[in-house]
Amino acid sequence: MIPFLRFELVRTLRNVRFLVMLVAFPVLIYVIYARQRGVSEGLTVAKLLLVSMAVYSGMGSAMFASGPQLARERQNGWMRQLRISPISTPGWFAAKLVQAILMIIPGLAVLIVLALTYGHVHLTAPRLGVLAAVLVLGAIPFCALGLAIGLIFDGQTAQVAQMITLLVLAFLGGIFIQWSSLPHGMQLVGKVLPSYHLAQLGWNAAAGRPLGMADVAVLAAWAAGLGLIAARRWRNESITS
Repeated sequence: MIPFLRFELVRTLRNVRFLVMLVAFPVLIYVIYARQRGVSEGLTVAKLLLVSMAVYSGMGSAMFASGPQLARERQNGWMRQLRISPISTPGWFAAKLVQAILMIIPGLAVLIVLALTYGHVHLTAPRLGVLAAVLVLGAIPFCALGLAIGLIFDGQTAQVAQMITLLVLAFLGGIFIQWSSLPHGMQLVGKVLPSYHLAQLGWNAAAGRPLGMADVAVLAAWAAGLGLIAARRWRNESITS
C-alpha cells in the first residue's frame, strides 16, 4: 500500500491547479485581510481568518485529492486495473483516505506560519496543537465526500461538482460570509453542513474554549454517512464492471 500511496501523492502534487486554488488562494486572502483590526467572539481578525482559510483549504484539498482524479481513473480504465491488482479494497480506501489527509497539511502549514509571522497571531503550543489536530481530523468527512463525488460523477463533471460543492459549503458554513448575516433559511441549511461545525471547532480551539461535542458528533455522522455512500457506489461498480 505504501508504494501506491506514494504514487498517488506525487501525482496529485504535480497538479499546478491544486496548489494555486487550494493553497495560494487562501494565502492571498489572508495576506489581504489579516491585518485588519477588530475582535469577534474573543478572536482577532487574524485568528478568525486563519481558521476560515485553513478550513477552506482543508475542505478543498481533501475533496480534490480523492474526487475528480478518481472520476478520471474510473473513466480511463485505471480502476479496473486496480481491482485485479494485489491492492485490497480496504487497502485502497485506506490509501485514499491517508492521501487526502496528507494533502491537507501543506496548505495548513503555510497558513499557520503566515499567521504566526505576518498576522502576529499568538497561540500557545498546546492550543496550536489542538487547532492543527481539529483542522486535520475534522476534514475526514470531506475526504469521504471527495470519494463519493469521484464515484458518482464522470471525469468531465466531477471537477465542476466539486467546485460547486466546495463553494456552497464555504458560503453557507460561514467561511466567507459571517453565518449570522445569512438569511434565516440559509442559516438553517448552513447549520447542518459539516463546514459550519468544523469552523466552529476551529474557532473554539483557537480561542482556547472547550470543543463542542455536538460539532464533533455532526462531523462524525457526515463522515459515516458519506463513507457508506462511497462504499456502496464502489460495490455497485465492482459488480457491474
